[in-house]
Amino acid sequence: MQTARTSNIIDKPRREGAEDLLGVDKYTDALIQFIESCQMPTTLAIQGEWGSGKTSLLNQIRYRLCESSLHSVEVNKEKPFYGVWLNTWQYSLMKSKDEALISIIKGLTTEILSIISQKHESKSQATINKVVGFVSFLGKASAKAAASSVGIESGVVDSLLEKDAGEANLLAFKKSLEDAIRQCLEEDRKSGNNNRGFIFFIDDLDRIDPPVAVEILELIKNIFEVENCLFVLAIDYEVVVKGLVPKFGPLTEKNEREFRSFFDKIIQLPFSMPVSNYDITKFLIHSLQDIGYIDNRIVQDDFLKEKLADLTLLSVGTNPRSLKRLINTLSLLNIIGKMQSDGQKEIHELLINYALVCIQIAYPKIYDMIMQEPSFKEWNEQTAKRLRLPELTEAQIAVLNNAAEFDEEWEKVLFRKCQQDPYMASRSFQVSQLLNYLLELVPEQMNFSDEISRIIRFSAVTSVNLDAIPKTAAKGEKIRYEGFSALGEILKAASYSDEYITQLKNCHDKITAVFTDLIAVNFTPNFITYASKTPKGRSKTFLYIRFKKNLIEFLFAGQTVKVKQAEDLTTEMIEKLKLSYNSISEKQIS
Repeated sequence: MQTARTSNIIDKPRREGAEDLLGVDKYTDALIQFIESCQMPTTLAIQGEWGSGKTSLLNQIRYRLCESSLHSVEVNKEKPFYGVWLNTWQYSLMKSKDEALISIIKGLTTEILSIISQKHESKSQATINKVVGFVSFLGKASAKAAASSVGIESGVVDSLLEKDAGEANLLAFKKSLEDAIRQCLEEDRKSGNNNRGFIFFIDDLDRIDPPVAVEILELIKNIFEVENCLFVLAIDYEVVVKGLVPKFGPLTEKNEREFRSFFDKIIQLPFSMPVSNYDITKFLIHSLQDIGYIDNRIVQDDFLKEKLADLTLLSVGTNPRSLKRLINTLSLLNIIGKMQSDGQKEIHELLINYALVCIQIAYPKIYDMIMQEPSFKEWNEQTAKRLRLPELTEAQIAVLNNAAEFDEEWEKVLFRKCQQDPYMASRSFQVSQLLNYLLELVPEQMNFSDEISRIIRFSAVTSVNLDAIPKTAAKGEKIRYEGFSALGEILKAASYSDEYITQLKNCHDKITAVFTDLIAVNFTPNFITYASKTPKGRSKTFLYIRFKKNLIEFLFAGQTVKVKQAEDLTTEMIEKLKLSYNSISEKQIS
């Protein structure tokens, strides 16, 4: 085992210029090209769940496009924009809604004036003073807004925009701010610097109360949307939906257009973090090497690297924050292991421990089951009764018997356990595949139960049991559909278009025409799965097709490929699917 270069991965955004380990630079390059030539004012939304890498992407854009206001730069090397960074969560910490909004206005204004003053203090002082005069007005406007009980439509933003007899209003402030920015850029051009304007990076909107996040969006639209300015927001559409509930009521099919119209009014370009397209293999191998968990025995073996990626995709997925937790957990266990033994661990031990930690993080209830009964391939009706698992109906048993992932008794027990939790119920096939992978990792000459028992005790110190509130699956939920026609009806009821269903069927037909009777096909609510009929050891799925609105996702061999129509399923991709099939099947296809 190689010496670790670090013991953990900190949960911080990717640093400026740091190596791209997830394969996102091509998206960053595209966004930068768009920004460099777009008209202003414009607002971009970088969307994604917590930990998906939104702040890292903002960092890279700022690093590539914005000159620093803290350091002097030669004129001919200055970057095309001034960058202003605003962490909304910090501005809202320990403040009321109105205090937070006023603080954000002051913060943005102060940053703008600081840059202008630093660059052109003597030539811009009159304009700067004019803007500063309006900043003092914010205190009174804030008090006025706080004194009334208001909602989104008449909150602090609207109060600030009201004309007040004898006093300057915020519309004049907006005009003065626009003049100050324009004068700054004019002075830049006189000195030979062709700066295009200001980029405002608004981060952590998904960490604050959704109604406040919505008011911040309105504030940006009504106050700071001025010429030569561009906003890049890190926010998820779901936050906007929650923030608009006080205004529009709960989201329904009838009012969905109103929610979307609000978002479209604020945002000119939405961009979703491409989490499903992250190249996690490179990130995993680099990180596992850094902490000293793997050595060249795995690094130089493509099959083993692919195995690590498959175990990860079936469990913690591709969210960078989840991946970092996985790596840090493995790092601590690796340190403990070295304290207990100086010997080099066998490859199967490293892989089994890796799989168990993946299960521990992604499916803690399944991990607890394995802790109690490590020989999970011997789970039976007695296990189910002890855990008080729901009985299977005859129809369910018939369907499961024809499913490669649930045709054995222990797998049916696993299925019943998954049905007690909505999240696991939706991923029951992935859970089964993950445990089957784990089963295959134990060498045939070793006692399965003893080996799993020994290794899982080692990982138990990092287990967290969050099973405080029991959950049950919805009754009557269908788990399998007989043939594509039945699946098509379900998808149609779920508002998938006829065109989408047609293209999905065309893709399915194209695959079955290639593999004919060599494969078993199963139709589920979220996937079509394709398994070999004659695998090495037991049945094994080599391809998942996942349903996404307007997209069809192919998951195989540790990668995700998105297609829109059957024509995208190229000859090259078919050959890759054949390789994925051949890697798990005794009967090869040419």
